[in-house]
Amino acid sequence: MKKVRKLTSKQRNSLGLDINITRRDFLNSMLLGTGIALLDLPAPLNLMAETPDWNGPGGVGDYSGAHGNMESVRLAAHKMRDGDYDTIPDDIKETGEILDLVVIGGGISGLGAAWQFSKYARRGKKCLIIDNHSIFGGEAKRNEFDVNGQLLRGPQGSNSFVVLGRPGYHGYDYYSELGIPTRFRYQKIDRELKNLQFDRTNFGFMMWFDAPSVGYYFNKGRYNIKSPEWAKGIWHNKLANAPFPAEVKEDFYAWKKTRKSHYRKNDFFQFLDSMSYKDCLENHMGLRSDVTDYANPILAASLGLGCDAISAYGAYQIGMPGFAKNPLSKELDDSDWQMFPGGNDGFSRHLIKAMIPDAIEGRRSFRNIINGQVNFDALDRPGSKIRMRLNTMAVRVEHEKEPDKSDFVWVTYVKAGRVYRLKAKAVIMSSGSWVGKRVVRDLPVEYKEAFSHFYRSPMLVVNVALTNWRFLHKLGITACRWFEGFGFSCNITQPMVAGDYKPPLHPDKPIVLTFYVPYYFPGLSVQDQGPLGRRTLLKTNYYDFEVMIKEQMLRLFGNAGFDPKRDIAGIILNRWGHAYVTPQPGFYYGRNGKPAPRDIIRKRYGRIAFGHSELNGHQNWVAAIDEGSRAYYQLISVM
Repeated sequence: MKKVRKLTSKQRNSLGLDINITRRDFLNSMLLGTGIALLDLPAPLNLMAETPDWNGPGGVGDYSGAHGNMESVRLAAHKMRDGDYDTIPDDIKETGEILDLVVIGGGISGLGAAWQFSKYARRGKKCLIIDNHSIFGGEAKRNEFDVNGQLLRGPQGSNSFVVLGRPGYHGYDYYSELGIPTRFRYQKIDRELKNLQFDRTNFGFMMWFDAPSVGYYFNKGRYNIKSPEWAKGIWHNKLANAPFPAEVKEDFYAWKKTRKSHYRKNDFFQFLDSMSYKDCLENHMGLRSDVTDYANPILAASLGLGCDAISAYGAYQIGMPGFAKNPLSKELDDSDWQMFPGGNDGFSRHLIKAMIPDAIEGRRSFRNIINGQVNFDALDRPGSKIRMRLNTMAVRVEHEKEPDKSDFVWVTYVKAGRVYRLKAKAVIMSSGSWVGKRVVRDLPVEYKEAFSHFYRSPMLVVNVALTNWRFLHKLGITACRWFEGFGFSCNITQPMVAGDYKPPLHPDKPIVLTFYVPYYFPGLSVQDQGPLGRRTLLKTNYYDFEVMIKEQMLRLFGNAGFDPKRDIAGIILNRWGHAYVTPQPGFYYGRNGKPAPRDIIRKRYGRIAFGHSELNGHQNWVAAIDEGSRAYYQLISVM
């Protein structure tokens, strides 16, 4: 990512940087929207010592103080990483609590583990969920904007799902158990929009839909284009309107539409896992590097890094092209893809409501769960079967003696700057590998070696609240892809309707434009790409991102009438430093006769089990619940 140049007053004015439209509500949203959360932050952060220039505004509502990895969360976690809790302080406070189960991590994996406990643990058993953010959900959270009195929502990270199959089909039963509907209402597409197609998610348009309303912006450069130009629906039009040379079009079309099987033995999945997706495309299929370059950001936005780093089986698993039997091609069409208004926060909220009914106001209905205000006081009530302790960072987890001989596990955590310790009969680590391998202090050598093969990559999710999207309507697009500059794609969605939440779908009305911005560096090792991406993401402050976003939007949409001063009502950044595990070749099936690292981590040891979506490789909400549930069942015998 290029360093932001110094802007003149005129340039600042043209980008709307002079009126601070996205910063002026920062103080109000932080102090009023999350006052309780701020009181729990370590001093002096509870007095607004967070850096607005880095965090930026968080919008309105319960999630306004928890958008991505906030600076306070990052700094506290880095203290643990740097050894501040390698020894137990003398002034540690013993809580006196003895829990049957402690779950570290309040994302969908941790909530899934606790949900199993809530259903099957005997009366009188107690479970505590510990999470270091100010609200539950992990990466399945929302951003909320108030634009001229209209409430708008967008995803912070995790989003998109499908209701696939029938009762008994894997994942389907979760809907009935949690009370989630399997059919949804979306805002109607009126007569003025009849020629436009809308993705209902922020992913499908990248590769999986062939909609004519996806625009592709080609800059001058690689293909000798004389001036920048738009091409709409290039896949829908069989690349006829794309400015690629004929031989490149031939390779693109072979990649996207192939039905040829390139391997006929029974170990097809193991074969794919033996190579990168780049090797599969270029060396196995014989395609040009143009195809790899095109696929890089799509794969990185889905699995963390580009084609040179990710296992070809990982690419196959998420339905990337190039395989005769695509796992998604026969089962899904565009209308099967769904997204709750705040992304997959719909699942985290349903899980919380199922376990702690008072945590979200109103009775247990879809509209109330999606729209209800969070009752933070209900989360950690003494005596409840399931409790959640927010703004709480676990720093040490260790058996009281040898794992097979221990009667309990010590759990040490930090809350409001104070170090506490409690006892648990069992612990599920539903935090990611970058946390688990540091927090668990008696981790066996076998597990440490396996964790050394877990590589994580960052992601930036940007939600831009627009006062209108007439400029997109003028271009005839609802999503777009480009090849130079900040990010690589963005889109508006057809909003889901949930009770009184009925955002408009009209070019002259507000809407949210969402960017998923991956960080990948082809040519570097998988070990090096993630840390470089994190450094790039974390060293960039809010102002610099705001400049890059607005300049990119001007570059794309300026000729269609886009004006950042008039058309942008707010920008929220969601930085995720370890968003994805990046499944390199061998991650799924192992290499050189050794077991896959994830299979080692899936084994319980002593009174501790690991359950996180990363163990699936392709992180999604069903896999998250599955992994958390597996960990719970592994520990039943010791609770």
